[in-house]
Amino acid sequence: DVWKHELESRFQMNACEILYNGVVVENIKSAISDPKEHQNEFIMLGRLGERKGTYDPIAAAEIAVGRNPKLIIYLAGDGDVEKVRTLVKEKGLERNVIVLGWIDGAEKLHYLHNAATVVLPSHHEGLPMAILEGMAAGKAIISTKVGAIPEVVGAENGILIEPGNISELAKALLWYGSNTEELVRASENNMKKIKDNFSICQTHETLSKYYKQIIK
Repeated sequence: DVWKHELESRFQMNACEILYNGVVVENIKSAISDPKEHQNEFIMLGRLGERKGTYDPIAAAEIAVGRNPKLIIYLAGDGDVEKVRTLVKEKGLERNVIVLGWIDGAEKLHYLHNAATVVLPSHHEGLPMAILEGMAAGKAIISTKVGAIPEVVGAENGILIEPGNISELAKALLWYGSNTEELVRASENNMKKIKDNFSICQTHETLSKYYKQIIK
């Protein structure tokens, strides 16, 4: 929606329609797990680098592990993999921040299954598939108020912070690491939200409607 208004404002038109990304829910089912069993485990899926805010959860972990030594953040993706690994080692966070590098397929589903929360502190974004897939797998979401993310993540299913706000990110990690009731609530709400609004079937129905509008 934010890009719809941006384009219509910039080009002085009223002709944009929104087609959200859709999730093939069946492909994510094996990643669903009991959030209570993985409460202290978080995963970030996406290219490792400044744009995705990869360095923010490392800085936040420095703060959070002092209060919750059990906290683990998995960082998965291509990009600045070795640079990120070096930084984690320099800060002595190897036990709490695990840099996986690129993962896909069954491996991605495995790590998604073994986490209760998806973290994506992007500085610039559209509507990332990592968030939608995380929601489909019943994960709580910690992300930022950029792009279309606030259109799918709210107080009922996640925590949104300002990009680059390390202290707020640390608080969010500690919140889900200790508040079981809210974690379970977010998990249930996210699976329902994807099923009702962001499944690939919903995407196809919306696209079909737009084609019919054009034909008319």
